[in-house]
Formats: sequence, structure tokens, C-alpha cells
Amino acid sequence: YAMYPSSSAASAYSIVYQWADAARRAKSLDSEALIKALEGHRYQLLKGPQEWRAFDHQNVQTVYAVKVKARAEVLKDPLKQDYFEIVDRLDANQAAPSLAEWQAERRAAGQPLTLQ
Repeated sequence: YAMYPSSSAASAYSIVYQWADAARRAKSLDSEALIKALEGHRYQLLKGPQEWRAFDHQNVQTVYAVKVKARAEVLKDPLKQDYFEIVDRLDANQAAPSLAEWQAERRAAGQPLTLQ
């Protein structure tokens, strides 16, 4: 359709792909089997390395800081959709709280130190 996929379409694709991959690896559609297949799983699809953390089930990945390009520069792109310039990046392990930080927050809130 002469368009780049939207970020929401790319995200939806990645999520469905990861779910299907977990089902294949688990050889099951059982929720607990899928959770175990995702926990600690590392992969790379549309961007750099990503991981489903076991302790909080978060998908950690590089976070990008971007700057919007000037309209004239966007219009130079053949599809007129190259909107951003990456100006900085934060590695996944810096972008999300560590296990110790996560547990400290849960302890302070009186919550269990493991997911239920």
C-alpha cells in the first residue's frame, strides 16, 4: 500500500508472533505453559534484542529518544513517512527497574515479592 507499517501495527504483530512462538515452544495453549515459555525468553524482531523478564513479565527493550524532522525533510522521503531522527537510546537494562528495585517498591507497598 506504499506505506510503512504503523508503530501500533508493528507492536501488534510482535505480540501475536511472540504468543504463537511461545505456544510452539511450550507445545501447549495452557496459560501456565505459555507463561513459562515466555519467562526469560530473548528474541529480536523489529528492533534490537528484547526479553520477557521472568520476575515481572515485562518486555524490556532499548528505548529511543527521537526528534521530529522538519516537514520539508519528511517530504523528501519517497513514502513521506520518515518523521523522526534518533538522537539517543537507553539500553533495556537501564530503562526498566532492576529486580532489586522492583522488590524494594513492592516491599514498600506491602505487596508480595513474586507475581501471583
